[in-house]
Amino acid sequence: MRAMTLKHYGAKDGYFLTDLQTPEPKQGEVRIKVHASAFGPADYKVSRGIVKFLHARNFPIVLGYDFSGVVDATGPSEGRWKAGDNVFGFLPYGPSNKRGAFGEFLIARADQIALRPSTISHAQAAAAATAGLTAMQGIRDQGRIPPRDARVLITGVSGGVGSVAILVAKKLGAHVTAIGSQRGLELARNLGVDALVDRKRADVFENVTGQFDVIFDAAAAYRWSQWKRKLKRGGTFVTTLPSMAFAVDKLMSLASSSRVQMVYVKANNRDLTLLGQWLSEGMEIPVDLTYPVTKLDQALSRYEKGEFLGRILVDVWNGF
Repeated sequence: MRAMTLKHYGAKDGYFLTDLQTPEPKQGEVRIKVHASAFGPADYKVSRGIVKFLHARNFPIVLGYDFSGVVDATGPSEGRWKAGDNVFGFLPYGPSNKRGAFGEFLIARADQIALRPSTISHAQAAAAATAGLTAMQGIRDQGRIPPRDARVLITGVSGGVGSVAILVAKKLGAHVTAIGSQRGLELARNLGVDALVDRKRADVFENVTGQFDVIFDAAAAYRWSQWKRKLKRGGTFVTTLPSMAFAVDKLMSLASSSRVQMVYVKANNRDLTLLGQWLSEGMEIPVDLTYPVTKLDQALSRYEKGEFLGRILVDVWNGF
C-alpha cells in the first residue's frame, strides 16, 4: 500500500510517499480502504513534535485520524461488518494508533466505526468524525446540557471543532452565542448562531450578555476563572486541552456552584451513528479546502498559518 509518511518530528523536508506492507485485521478489527480524511490539530502537533503521545512513535509515521472509506477485510469471526460496507470514524488519539488515514488502508476497531449514510459524501463523513464527537461529548456529556432552554457559549468558532460545535449545540436545542474573529463570526452567522461576540474586543467578557449552562472552550484559549460569573448555578466550563491552568481551575471550582471539565474524545458506534443521522438530516460540516493526500505539506502550512475556516480535508482515494 502507498502512504504519505513522516520520517521524523519537525521534518522540514515534509511528508514522503512510501510503500508499506498492507496491514491485516485481527480479532475485533476491520481493514478499511480510505477515501477521505482531514488535517487537524493532532496531525499538526505530531508533525511538528509539539505533542508526541498522540501517536505511536513508529517511524515512518502515517498520520491522519479522521477517515471515511469502505471495509476491505475483517478480522476472524467479525460479524458486525463485511467487505463493501461504507463506514466512517476516527482513530485513537494516543500511542495505540500505529498507522493513520494518510495511506490507502488502515485498521480500525470494529466497535469504533459507524455506517456512513448513503446520502452523505465520504468527505463530509471524514470532516464530521472527530469534530462532531468532540463537540457532542463535550457539550452533552461533560457539559450536561439541560434538555430545554439551554444556553451555550462557544469559543474558537473559525476552527474545525468550534464551528461544528455550533451545529451540534443547535441540534441539542440550545441558544448559541459564538466568540471568534471577524472571519470566524461570519462563518458562525452562516451556521445559525443566535448571538455573536468579537474576541478582539477589550471588553469581551462584559460584552457577553446573560448566563450559560455550558461554556465550550473549543479554542482552549480561556479559563473558568475568567468566565465563572457567566455560568448559571450548576453550569459547566468545558475545555478541550489539559493544562496547569485547567488543573488549578478544577480545584478552585470545588468551592463554586459551577463545574470545570475537559473532554477527551473517544470513538464509539453509538455517537458516530447519531452523528451520521444528523448529517443525513441536513447538518453540513463547514469545509475550508481539500488537498490531495500527496500535498500534505500544503495542508500543514495552511493550518499552521491559521488561514482556514472550518475543516481542512484530505482526498486519499483520488490523491495518490
